[in-house]
Amino acid sequence: MWSPVNSMQTPFPADIKLDVPPLGEAWLEIRWQLKPMGPPGLLQDPDFPFALGAFYALVKDRYPSKKDLAASQAPLEILPHVVRHQFWRGDTSWPILQLGPGVASVNFTRPYSWADFKSEALYLRSKLLSAYSSGLPQLDVVILRYLNAEPFEFSDKNVLEYLRSHLNTTLSLPPHVPGSFSGKPHPTSLHLQLSFDLQMPKGSGAIVLATGARPLDPDLTQPSKPTNVAIWQLEVASGGTDAPVISDEPRFSAWLDAAHSAIHEWFFSFIDGTLRAQYSSQKG
Repeated sequence: MWSPVNSMQTPFPADIKLDVPPLGEAWLEIRWQLKPMGPPGLLQDPDFPFALGAFYALVKDRYPSKKDLAASQAPLEILPHVVRHQFWRGDTSWPILQLGPGVASVNFTRPYSWADFKSEALYLRSKLLSAYSSGLPQLDVVILRYLNAEPFEFSDKNVLEYLRSHLNTTLSLPPHVPGSFSGKPHPTSLHLQLSFDLQMPKGSGAIVLATGARPLDPDLTQPSKPTNVAIWQLEVASGGTDAPVISDEPRFSAWLDAAHSAIHEWFFSFIDGTLRAQYSSQKG
C-alpha cells in the first residue's frame, strides 16, 4: 500500500480553492488486457458485448441517456481500447461515463470537485466489476489526466514569454533560431511534452505544454467561438504491475489520491503567481 498522501509536506495544501479554475476536462481512463482472437495481431474483449448491456442496466438510474459513438459501427476487433458508448445524466449534463472494448472512463468538466470526481471514479470501478461477471481482465494501465486552458493569442504574441510570465517555465532557444529565416522572432505554436518516473504512485507522469483552440463550452448549450489558448495537460499513469488492483477498492482509492496529489502539486506550481491571483479574484 502506498504511503498516506496527507503525510507528505507540500507547498500547496489540498484544500486550496479557486473561484474560476481553468479546467477544460478531467478524466480517469481504465484499460484492461485484451485477448488474441482470430487472425494474428487482432485483439478482442470477448466479454464486451454482454458487459455493455449489463453495464447500462447497472448505471441507467444515474446515467439514463446512452449515446452510441461513430466507433460503435466498426467491428470490435478493429478499434480496441477505443470508447464506443457514452452514458449521460442528461443531454448536456456532466460528468459522463464512457465504455469500449478494453477501456472505460469517467469525464468531468465543470462543475468539478475532487470529492465528486473520486466518488464517480469509484462508482465506475464498481459497475465495471459487476458488468464483467466472469471477472474483469488484468489492467493494462490506469490514467488520471487534467487538461487546463487559458485564452492566449499565440499567433501574434510570444508564447515563450507567456510560459515564463504565467506558467513559471523558462524555455530559451539558441541565438540564431529562427534567425533571418523567419519574419517573427518567436514560435507561432507550441507542443512540448515532458515525462517523469514517479515513486508515488509508482508509474509515470507526463506534462504537455501546448497551444491550441479552446475546448467546447462545458455546458454545451451555446455554440463555442474558436479561441486560441495556452494548454497545460497533466497526467499520471500506472501500468502493468504498477497498476492498482481494480478489485481492491482501498488500493484503487489510494492510487486515485496519490495520482491526484501529484497533479494538484504540479498544477499549482505552474499557476503560482499571475494566474493564481487571477483565478482567485474572479467570481463565477
